[in-house]
Amino acid sequence: MSWQTAVSFDLLSKSAKLLASDLFKIPLSKLQNISQENKVKEISEWFESESLVLVLGAGASASYGIPDWNLLLQKLLLISLKSDNDTTKDEIDEKSGVLAKTFSRVFEPNSLVTARYLHNHFKEKHPRSKIAFETAIRDAIYSGVNIDDESGLMKEIRKLCIAAGRSPNLDSIITYNYDDILERCLKNIEVDIPFKSIHASGMKTGKNELAIYHVHGYLPSAGKLTTKNKVVLSENGYHQQYSDIYGWSNLIQINKFKDYNCVFIGLSFSDPNLRRLLDISKNERGDNEIHHYCIKKRLDQDDVEKKLKKLLSENNEILEDKMRAELDLPEFSNELVNLMEKFEENDALSFGVGIIWVSSYDDIPEVLNKVRTKSAL
Repeated sequence: MSWQTAVSFDLLSKSAKLLASDLFKIPLSKLQNISQENKVKEISEWFESESLVLVLGAGASASYGIPDWNLLLQKLLLISLKSDNDTTKDEIDEKSGVLAKTFSRVFEPNSLVTARYLHNHFKEKHPRSKIAFETAIRDAIYSGVNIDDESGLMKEIRKLCIAAGRSPNLDSIITYNYDDILERCLKNIEVDIPFKSIHASGMKTGKNELAIYHVHGYLPSAGKLTTKNKVVLSENGYHQQYSDIYGWSNLIQINKFKDYNCVFIGLSFSDPNLRRLLDISKNERGDNEIHHYCIKKRLDQDDVEKKLKKLLSENNEILEDKMRAELDLPEFSNELVNLMEKFEENDALSFGVGIIWVSSYDDIPEVLNKVRTKSAL
């Protein structure tokens, strides 16, 4: 008899609870006993002591229309298809757009394989240019970008950069984004905020300048690109970054992760190199304490319930008809959400990172505001 026929929903629910509590052996008690208010208070203390580093991922620029990795690759694929086509411009735009979208959805190619193909494509198409790939990426990331309406998140980040009497309060900012949205937002007010974008070996900040480390490369929207604007997108870039432990970007990250306190915003911990550097830093510190926090949006239970319904309707092997009829979807979806959150908390804690959960991305600016103003939750 299969487990599908042998267990009831009640047992399924209990199994999810047991998996969440027993399978993961890293003690979550110290994290779960820290209230949201105390987490924010601790970050505020890091801010006051000038040990706070903001670490930004793609989510930080998403509201401006900057594409995520998958959409960026789709846009680059569209550009490559246009350059290979000999028909009229209108026909190229229509046909290439359909091909790029359909190809990505039907075959779901591995992102690294796609990026490798695109890197080689632009290199072969422009053999005399050392930055053909970067030029194409810049064209792709800024098409459709609107910076006129500033996001609440960028406004709060900017306020953290202009604390009166200290220049600045933040130790630095690490970003995995190529774009210059942050820099443009810092310039878009009358108050002068001294900063410098660091994106290659040998670059240094001046006195009282806030360092913004673009550790995967930097492609400003204006100006001429040079070989110093190389980005990490294809396998070649990742392999080089992974193998060169003493490269400037790796050293910066290890130093900040080991000796400072970071708040991660708009990213996951799926990047193998990031996970490796966090591991190295944790081992160098030699303790299991929480030294960083990641602000993450909670999973939407309604979305999980919809996916569960779809899964059950498409796959009859998961549950028998009787069990499917008795299944309390809202309750089971809630158990799945709790299980996933515990899974992510354990994973983050293994790197010395705690999680601050928010219900909406719009809540992240409020958390940063409380860090800056020291107001209670």
